[in-house]
Amino acid sequence: MTRPLVELRAVSKQFGTVRALDGVDFSVQRCEIRGLLGENGAGKSTLMKVLYGLYAPDSGEVRVDGEPVHIASPRDSIDLGIGMVHQVSTLVPEFNAVENIMMGGEGDSFTLPVAAVERRIRELSDDFGLEFPLDAKVKGVSAGVKQKIEIVRALYRGARLLILDEPTTSLVESEFVQLLESLKRLVTRGVTVIFITHKMREVMEACDSVTVMRKGRVQSSLGRGEMTKERLVKLMFLERDIDITDSALPNVTVKPTKRSARPLLELDTVGAPGLHDLSFHVHGGEIVGVAAVSGNGERELAEIIVHPRNITSGEIRVDGASVNGLSTLDVFAWGVAFTPEDRVHEGVLNDGSIVENTLLGHHGEARFVSHRGFVRWNAVRQATRSVISEYNVDTPDETLAIRRLSGGNMQKSIIGRAFVSDPRVLVTHNPTSGLDISTVEFIFERLVRMRTEGGAVLWISEDLDELMILSDRIVVLHGGSIAGEFDRDRFDKVAIGLKMIGG
Repeated sequence: MTRPLVELRAVSKQFGTVRALDGVDFSVQRCEIRGLLGENGAGKSTLMKVLYGLYAPDSGEVRVDGEPVHIASPRDSIDLGIGMVHQVSTLVPEFNAVENIMMGGEGDSFTLPVAAVERRIRELSDDFGLEFPLDAKVKGVSAGVKQKIEIVRALYRGARLLILDEPTTSLVESEFVQLLESLKRLVTRGVTVIFITHKMREVMEACDSVTVMRKGRVQSSLGRGEMTKERLVKLMFLERDIDITDSALPNVTVKPTKRSARPLLELDTVGAPGLHDLSFHVHGGEIVGVAAVSGNGERELAEIIVHPRNITSGEIRVDGASVNGLSTLDVFAWGVAFTPEDRVHEGVLNDGSIVENTLLGHHGEARFVSHRGFVRWNAVRQATRSVISEYNVDTPDETLAIRRLSGGNMQKSIIGRAFVSDPRVLVTHNPTSGLDISTVEFIFERLVRMRTEGGAVLWISEDLDELMILSDRIVVLHGGSIAGEFDRDRFDKVAIGLKMIGG
């Protein structure tokens, strides 16, 4: 076998009492797409952050082109030809694509005329099928366009090894297909790709080989011919059997159930900033999916239901009663719960403990706050312990700062918080984004349980495969308007997908 482009030998990393990496050996060959697969908290991102110079290893060695190297910062990695596109965009929202790509560079970025920089950017984007507008501010473009800009930025800086950390988290199917085509072009032009993911379907469609990690250790590395869904599941979850669909998602049974006579949630010709004349309903005993490409009103829809003071026309009703003009706490008091799309920036207080975060959204409830405004911390702590136990949140105790939880455990705590007061209606926006199959299965089962118990679930998502597994109906949102509605017996991925993009 030829000498690897990059090797990590016996790399270990510890954060407090948590051993994130435990003697990891990992290597990647030139001109391949190597999948790095594992559940949340397996150590995938930590290992790549060591390679990119964001973390210093406690022990071990990094080699590039067979030679030992010392990587003390991302600048060292960039100088070695290593680029990384992070799960959360690092672009400056107020800058355009050219400004973002030039920022942080050296040499040509400062001495060449802007026109020459733009010409080079166009060459790279054309070569690799990564076209995007150069002059538009980043804050106004989709997640898929932001990702293209970040990939071109890495290539502009001379990357010959490109690390993609959960690159499909915010992409719809068409953008995922475009990304695969671009990655194939990269490999044919001499670039090596490490593709961090927890989704087996992506590994099997995109990667030439895969390394599976579990609890900070490498379980195995497989070539394309050795990959099967069943084998990958076994490597990721040694002690668990998870039934999976052809799309490599958890196969959760959704049985027929009795619907409530009256809808628990109704939108009647609702208009608001970014939304136009929306009418649909959700009965108790139903999961209604809302399928939308990012930027088509899905965020505005979620927010207007739980903060209906911004309605400009129409009416929102909960169990038959209008909630127009109510505050978020008043809407919650009507039995509505909400889990936001961005768990890190909108779902939690990062520096707060798990206990303090459990109180969010429940601070208007008498059992948690006295009529004089004093928090009943014993009651909050007891509720938090119940969430940790029932939702299998992996934490030493409830006093831990919530930012120290893995993405999956943070999301389980947010979902658990939503159910603390037994809501009748749940509005949940991309609840499985960035989560491994085990955590996705857990969340699927909790949503189905609410449906079975007579609750109404409005599930907003960009992942059509997931919506088609659980939903009784799917409403398609495009440009802030309803583009179509499909009953379960009429689900068709192509037809729904076309409606999502305005077809």
